Amino acid sequence: MPNLSDYLLPDGRYYFDNAATTKMSKEALKVYNETADKWIMNPMSYKDFDSRIDDLLNDARNHVIEFVGGNTDTDRVIFTSGATESINLLLKGYFFANFHEKKKIITSKIEHKAVLETCNYLETIGAEIEYVDIKPDGNIDYNHLKTLVDTDTLFVCLMHVNNETGDVNNIDLISEITKAKGVKFFTDTTQSIAKRAVNASSFDACMGSAHKFNGPKGIGFLFFKKDVSILPIQHGGGQELQMRAGTHNLPAILSMVSSLHLKRLEDFDSLSREFISVFQKICEFEVVKSNGHILLISSDSKNEKLLHAKVVYSKGSACNNGLVQSGGVYKLLFPGKNILRISF
Repeated sequence: MPNLSDYLLPDGRYYFDNAATTKMSKEALKVYNETADKWIMNPMSYKDFDSRIDDLLNDARNHVIEFVGGNTDTDRVIFTSGATESINLLLKGYFFANFHEKKKIITSKIEHKAVLETCNYLETIGAEIEYVDIKPDGNIDYNHLKTLVDTDTLFVCLMHVNNETGDVNNIDLISEITKAKGVKFFTDTTQSIAKRAVNASSFDACMGSAHKFNGPKGIGFLFFKKDVSILPIQHGGGQELQMRAGTHNLPAILSMVSSLHLKRLEDFDSLSREFISVFQKICEFEVVKSNGHILLISSDSKNEKLLHAKVVYSKGSACNNGLVQSGGVYKLLFPGKNILRISF
């Protein structure tokens, strides 16, 4: 069970923005350093001379596939620089490969910027974007989703766990809705991988960033099933199944896979109570808890200044300039309020 000392920074403040990034585990750091020291060659250049390099990459791929409940004989994994690249490759690559058949894409306005901005771009080149309604509790309106999904839909892209609020969408229910119409369902699992159970039986593609689960920054993966056709959006060498050119970052890949071995707690209640007791001694906030996130809500900016002296937190998504302005999801759910996100 983690404790407060695990989050203490050198300046005396506590780091409570683990939804943005996490500290590398000692195991992941050890694997990274040992791999970088031992396997100094370019994996693509030397794999014909040393089959162990191919084995290391294939084993890493299979481990990710097994971790998300996929089939190692048919499903595929591409290693990327992180979830943002994975999302771009998946959404653009699938649209480029299939736009001549269908152009309708369904998503929501509380998705990560990587999804929203990619969809905005695709709309400029012919995609038809439709947004499912969001209920007051922060979850998508599944009844509305049912009315949107039809045989003209190319794919649905909806996140598993929201990166700002921690709210969890029912991906099993979304899967039922999309399968009923024969529509592909892609889910952004960046915030749920290694924290909540995911199973590929409920989706056609997912992704992750290692730095979200105590691995290194700059490495991630894209998982997709055999019937998900993707065209490359980055051209060059033949790495990564001819779909993602660039030299393999073997130390980061193996370090990421080692992090997937570490189990994260799904029950954060005890830790939440300890954290909240600290916050309430500093200032007054209305507290909302949700799946490893604590949202502190206040209309008084003085409370925020008091808290900032003791805690490193976020006011939104790190990819949304979160330390300066409240995230877009907060503005939708809590208009006119100051929202601070504490995550662990």
